Amino acid sequence: MIKVHAQPAIEPHRKRGWELVLWTGDAFDHSTPFREMLTDIAAVLSEDAPTSVELPGYEAMEDDVEGVLRFGDEQVGIYYEHSLSYLSLMSDSAKTLNRIRNRLQPLVALAA
Repeated sequence: MIKVHAQPAIEPHRKRGWELVLWTGDAFDHSTPFREMLTDIAAVLSEDAPTSVELPGYEAMEDDVEGVLRFGDEQVGIYYEHSLSYLSLMSDSAKTLNRIRNRLQPLVALAA
């Protein structure tokens, strides 16, 4: 289960395309398990299409991490940040992000 502070929203990305944002954990909490969340996300998505996550090697106190989520024929950018405690999936296709968001609904819950 991924606990979030707000319903995941698809918004215009500040540079280009769209992003699906999951606000989770507490700011500056380096124990927020973003890598585990991405593993869970990939497991759920793989029920619909071949899915993989590509991230750089883990570093203690890592922040501002970028990677790629391959979902079927789609390549979706990954960005997560411990300092603001959010995970972003980015794509030029809002349709792709809507498909991902819909598929993740059973995995995401609002934190109390």
